[in-house]
Amino acid sequence: MDRNSPITVIRAPQGFGKLDLVRSWLDTARSDFRAVLWIPAPTGAPDSEAFWTTVMDRIRTAGVIAGETNPDGDATSAAESVREFLARSGAPVLLVLVRVDLVRDDRIEEEILHLLDRCHNVNIVATTCGRSLFGDPIRVEPTHELILTRDLLYTREDARELFAHSEIELEPGELEYILERVGSLPALMRVAVVVAKTLPDLAGRRALLAHRLDNAIDRYVHSTVLARLSVDADRNFVIAVASARVITPDVATLLTGVDDAARRLESLESAGIVNHCETAFEDAWEFAPAIRDRLIAAQESVGIQPAQNLTKLARHSLERGDVAGGLAYAAEARDWDLAIDLIDTHWVGLVGSHLTVLRAVLRVVPEERLASRPAIKAGRDLFTALDTQSTIPESVLPDDPRDVETSGAAPAAEHALAVGCVQALMLRLAGEHERAAELTRRLSHLVRGALDARPDEIGPQLPGMRLQWGITYQLAGAFPESTVELRLAHRGALAQRIRVGARHAAGNSAMNWAVVGEPGRATEWLELEDAHPDPDGWLEPRAKVGGLVARTLVAVDRLDFTAAAAWLDELGEASGREELWPFVTYAHGRFALAAGQAHAGMAVLQRAIASHAAVLRPGSTIDLVLTALEVDLRLALGEGNRALSVLSTQTPDEPILAATAARARLLTGAPAAALALCRKFDWFSYPFTRTQLEALLVEAAAHRALGENAAATRAWQRAAAIADRAGLVSTLATVPRELLAALDAAAANPSSTARVLLASDAPEMYPAAVHHVDLTARERAVLAELAVGLSTVEMARKLFVSTNTIKSQLRSLYRKIGAHSRDEALEIAYRTGLID
Repeated sequence: MDRNSPITVIRAPQGFGKLDLVRSWLDTARSDFRAVLWIPAPTGAPDSEAFWTTVMDRIRTAGVIAGETNPDGDATSAAESVREFLARSGAPVLLVLVRVDLVRDDRIEEEILHLLDRCHNVNIVATTCGRSLFGDPIRVEPTHELILTRDLLYTREDARELFAHSEIELEPGELEYILERVGSLPALMRVAVVVAKTLPDLAGRRALLAHRLDNAIDRYVHSTVLARLSVDADRNFVIAVASARVITPDVATLLTGVDDAARRLESLESAGIVNHCETAFEDAWEFAPAIRDRLIAAQESVGIQPAQNLTKLARHSLERGDVAGGLAYAAEARDWDLAIDLIDTHWVGLVGSHLTVLRAVLRVVPEERLASRPAIKAGRDLFTALDTQSTIPESVLPDDPRDVETSGAAPAAEHALAVGCVQALMLRLAGEHERAAELTRRLSHLVRGALDARPDEIGPQLPGMRLQWGITYQLAGAFPESTVELRLAHRGALAQRIRVGARHAAGNSAMNWAVVGEPGRATEWLELEDAHPDPDGWLEPRAKVGGLVARTLVAVDRLDFTAAAAWLDELGEASGREELWPFVTYAHGRFALAAGQAHAGMAVLQRAIASHAAVLRPGSTIDLVLTALEVDLRLALGEGNRALSVLSTQTPDEPILAATAARARLLTGAPAAALALCRKFDWFSYPFTRTQLEALLVEAAAHRALGENAAATRAWQRAAAIADRAGLVSTLATVPRELLAALDAAAANPSSTARVLLASDAPEMYPAAVHHVDLTARERAVLAELAVGLSTVEMARKLFVSTNTIKSQLRSLYRKIGAHSRDEALEIAYRTGLID
């Protein structure tokens, strides 16, 4: 409010302290206003003329214009009179328009804005409850401030100051309890002050505080909320819809059976009883949490069973695909059978996307209800452990696979399996993919032993477990193990007719094959995925990610950039909650390289890494894959020095990074170094077909650069065999077309894949050569000092050499990077990565 904008609109329901905020601001702010005119809330729903007549009367009473004999002049309306009056005065005036939304006239908003346009000496603060006025901020931007409900809630510091000002000393934890209980609502905070002042200092103080606070909130709800309603029908409607946390017209109709729910909710909003949800995708309203609680407590008095309404809302949420919402309502209804069934069926998705809701519900489920649900009990026990320690406990399973398999026959095996599955999932969500994979390997041995002993108990759980194990192995880079588990998960889900599980497993299997560079096998699994309908509701995005990544990569491999772009558009960039974000990002990067859009690919990569930094472990397979992708994108952009700088932070001991490092050496003019890297691994035992092909292409190009044509032809023939078998057309674009044509012409059997690429207009992924500069240690030191702005004399002094030496090194530096001045040298250095 200190910005003194021409108009400040404070929009919130009753009880949020709108007028208190204005008064406290005027008391504390250094105001330059000559007059502050309070226009009280209108009564009787006046029209515009009556409202502005009241304003005019206040202006006259306040003596804003002394000695004016004919203030009205030629004005034809009260609104115009006010404008002319204030414009003639020129004196700074603040108009405080209380509940101006009670004026029932469509002209009022336009007249207020016209007043501001005409009278630059006038500022307005307007309070409203509904959105009938200034509901569209765009109309008056940028000349206004909008203060909403959330802006008026008490913070912890606000609350501490309030109690300190009232000279109330609270016991430890009481401030936090009060804030949670009253929902930080200003009116209820004042009620809490009155309650706290009368609390005796005794052992049962907390229970007494809770009792008195609930009674005080009850009195507030009946005297301030329900008392404002004119008829019993409205009261019953308000009490009934309070069951819902977020009230849409459909939900209100479900709970009350009325046909005009939307109109009633809008009326309640205008009366300041409910608040419109500003962030909802559809019209929706809500009560302050403390008021909702007491309205629910009043439901039995009007013949409503609260638990029945809450269970009805839980099932309604499930019908809309909102499992987390359904779980929260089921727990509030204490419908433990429904809550436990939801956790049992959807625990993986809840852990991945709604962990806060899951933990809250698990804390309140009665212990005796979990006796027959060891997996859920294990989850609760683990979450409880995580509340008291920062790391995930180590598994209690033995290290030796034979011992694990033997323990699977024991009666405690089912409990151990439940605990292990939860631990593995938690490790995975924390980014500890290798630890999760290692634990999963032991769990598979445990299952083997348990299946022999109790197949009927373990069998039904297997498809879901194997699906999660397959995803764990994917994220750990263990693609062969992942493929096995996903195939078994698909087969088991089909046998049990779990269609969403079968579709999910098929899509992720397709992604495995597409990532390693086997588009034909990926297509087979995509056809299996298509055999099942799209999953409904909240599961749809999660279950479709693997298949969409696979479809994108297959389309890129086949040079179908139109289809790839369409699949990428549906896939989107990975959200912060998406576990498969590395593969989503990889798909974007591969498309960007193949389509000649490296800048866009780099932007997606950088955003993904920044938003998932907490779960990206240095040296992990995912880290290596993304590092290789960054280097490839840098090379495509011609940033040789940046590419080599990125590689310098890693040791190319893994094939996927070694192939990229070999390409970087080749493109920056070191074919012998590229060959050495290519020969470092047994590529034919490596599961990444695409990486094998890329390494052979680099090898062929390096031999050709060294004049070793026969060796180049042999490397090309091996590469062509892989490309033709797998159908990896786009990968051939990693070498120049001219070189590809020459290699294929020299081969005994021309490549069909090469012929497809050469006939297409697909761009080359990389320049034939990428510029880079090798600077001496002294030149790098001089460049670093140049970047901080030191003069030649200052550099000489700092580096302990003569000025002539510095000048000589600067000339050498400029010549190497192609610069002619200090500014040009710095621009080139930053652009090419010589300076970070």
